[in-house]
Amino acid sequence: MLKLYNFSKNTAIKLDAIFGTSLKSLGGRLYRTTRRILSPFRRFFDPMIIRLWYRLGFRASSDLRLNLGCGSKHFDGYINVDLWITDATDVICDINNLPWPDNSASIIESYHAIEHISHRKAQSTLFEWYRVLKPGGILILECPHFDRAVREYLAGNNERLLSIFGRQRSLGDAHLYGYNPRRLKILLKEVGYVDFSEPSPQSPQSLEEPALRIECKK
Repeated sequence: MLKLYNFSKNTAIKLDAIFGTSLKSLGGRLYRTTRRILSPFRRFFDPMIIRLWYRLGFRASSDLRLNLGCGSKHFDGYINVDLWITDATDVICDINNLPWPDNSASIIESYHAIEHISHRKAQSTLFEWYRVLKPGGILILECPHFDRAVREYLAGNNERLLSIFGRQRSLGDAHLYGYNPRRLKILLKEVGYVDFSEPSPQSPQSLEEPALRIECKK
């Protein structure tokens, strides 16, 4: 699909240059609309296919790595998962209900996704990720540092309102809860995660807003 879009985009650019039209803009809207229409179908069929694959006795790589809530961030060597089709996604599914079996992933990473999950569902989501991780498997989480964002807002930085409430550019782009390292570690410990560390955040968002990073193990 992406190759087809790139071909169409490049063709539209050439035609716009020749005829002074705006086909590129129209094509971009059409592409985004198509992704929105196809995402619910992929959300149904992708998990079904993965579950069927395992039931038939097939197995994925012993080094299964998941990037959950990937958005536009594609990690090589990982299965990149999101609720919506993007240029980065491999699998479309709800990250609160993963199709992989127990003890199958060596590492799960999730960047700026947990704050988009209701505090009422956060613990069950982390239980689900715990289920899929192998014993000793690694969980890496990054999200906005709520406390720092609030302090910077109170100091006069109105941009931090976006860190607190989300940029709300599309459906699901609002923040439903806020974390500091202590609050997030308490939640993770309740689920059963151990061996915590707090290295510096590495995602591009950490250059734009206060962020935190928690690494732990099953």
